Amino acid sequence: MYRITFLAPYPECIPLIEQVFRERPDRDQIRYEILPDYYNNPLEQVKGDVLISRGFTARTMKKLNLPGAELTASGYDVVRAVDQCVKRYPGTRIAIVGARNLIYGSEMVSLLYEERDIHTYPVLYETQLEQAILQAVREGAQTIVGGCSTCDIARQHGIPCVLIESGRESIDAAISNAINIVDVSRYEKEKRKTLDNLINYSFQGILLVDLQGVIEVTNLYCLEHLNQGKGPLKGRNIREFFPELDYEELVRQDRKVLSEIYRCGGKSFLMNCVPVVVGQKVTSCVITLQTIEKIIEEESTIRKRIHKKGFWAKYNFSDIIHLDEAVENTIRNAREFSAVDSNILIRGETGTGKELFAQSIHNASRRKNNPFVAINCAALPDNILESELFGYEEGAFTGASKGGKTGFFEIAHKGTLFLDEIGDISPKLQSRLLRVLQEREIIRLGSDTVIPIDVRIIAATNKDLYAEVKKGAFREDLYYRLDVLELKLPPIRQRRADILCLIEHFLSLEHEKHTCALRGFTPRGKAMLKAYDWPGNIREIRNFCERISILCKNELADTTDILNALPNLSLEEAAGGSPAPDTEREQLQRLLLQYGGSRKETARALGVHPSTLWRRMKKLGLD
Repeated sequence: MYRITFLAPYPECIPLIEQVFRERPDRDQIRYEILPDYYNNPLEQVKGDVLISRGFTARTMKKLNLPGAELTASGYDVVRAVDQCVKRYPGTRIAIVGARNLIYGSEMVSLLYEERDIHTYPVLYETQLEQAILQAVREGAQTIVGGCSTCDIARQHGIPCVLIESGRESIDAAISNAINIVDVSRYEKEKRKTLDNLINYSFQGILLVDLQGVIEVTNLYCLEHLNQGKGPLKGRNIREFFPELDYEELVRQDRKVLSEIYRCGGKSFLMNCVPVVVGQKVTSCVITLQTIEKIIEEESTIRKRIHKKGFWAKYNFSDIIHLDEAVENTIRNAREFSAVDSNILIRGETGTGKELFAQSIHNASRRKNNPFVAINCAALPDNILESELFGYEEGAFTGASKGGKTGFFEIAHKGTLFLDEIGDISPKLQSRLLRVLQEREIIRLGSDTVIPIDVRIIAATNKDLYAEVKKGAFREDLYYRLDVLELKLPPIRQRRADILCLIEHFLSLEHEKHTCALRGFTPRGKAMLKAYDWPGNIREIRNFCERISILCKNELADTTDILNALPNLSLEEAAGGSPAPDTEREQLQRLLLQYGGSRKETARALGVHPSTLWRRMKKLGLD
């Protein structure tokens, strides 16, 4: 809603002003009041979001810095008044007298009436009007054209006059300008309030300091911690508080102070001091600071919140179901790796339990009481993955969350960051990740503050990264940074002794979740399950167990039940042979058609990861 006070320059225009207000399409959003304007009007007492006035009143309004729009007299308005004067008082010499902002440009009117003698007399103050009119008369003027005050004075001296009236277009334009002024004013107020809140409710102290070291802007944090609430900081010198800070040298060399410790009043502060450069010249410095005690307290709070949000590892080596000796050797190596902080690369096909091993390593390490953060690098677009890993400041990009966001590197501080499908990250992210591994520090998107981190990296991939390096698809230097220690997880087809014990384990979990009739498998069914290659590995086995426990109504599942619950198992495989390529292609094509071409739903039905399905489709020419 807009509250507009319109100061009518002359009584006759009030009906026209009301008519213009009524005819505006935004009339329902406007509350207006029309008041007669008069000499020396006390504008400060006039209410409303914005004023509209003309002539001398408009000039006074600007001097008082009141929110207002000027009702101008357009060139057409002036010409119309002069034309009336010409017709009403033929043969006379005409003087256009009035406020400079009202009659500005009126000199051009004389070009339209070359046969008439027309002169203009602009004045700055209303008290000069009478003198200007009398001067015009002395110089031969016989009629006067001007505003309301001009005409009042001319009539007092018996001089013929014509009023410059503001037309409908000028009134409408003034109202539109007034609305724009209110919009801009509200936006600026909102921006100032937002800025004040941003500064005063920041977790850090913020200071703006000029070239001489004088504090210009500060926030509540600084008042509390630097001056302990004993008066304002504005106008005082930064050297009073931080004498060890060589401020003059900092400004002279345009040098940044990042994450350095300074003392004030018996407290230690972590400080950033960044020069503000305008036109290649330092104009001031922004200082942000925080007490070391507060940083330690916040880190503790963050760790507690991280645990609540689920950034912790729940699996241990005892949770790895196995009988196979190769798996036992892998677990033995992983336990050895847990005792050190070196980066680990876990290699294995989809579904072999790479994250299970990563969590177990974390829980057996000295970092076990700190966060375990996992992210699938192949599941997110490049730009989103970057913002998730490194975090961002508020306003860093369109759609950025208010207040910014902490990245996974910061969340995993003192803990472990598990980067699954590391082989799928872009060259740009490979470069950024390499820098983090080298420098052990990150910079949020949209920020220039360096944040030190202490994170152990466990990466995982189903690709041959060394082959990717040879092809130029993966950075060699990053590969050797990640592959300090390596674990290779065998697929299920290489550990067939574990198939039945895994199925038994997952079936028991299904019994805990819901009642089902299935208790086991016939000897022929067990042979079929052991013969199957399980391309989706443990994930496929788990999905199969869930599916068959729902579908099978018998205590012992036979081959028919298995084929019903495992649609990607071909008849040839069920008979103990290898599937013919055409037969497998037809079966997969039929299943894709069954699920409307959805790879996600088809992969779920097969009990495999969508990326595994995609690779199989590509191999069979179904991509």
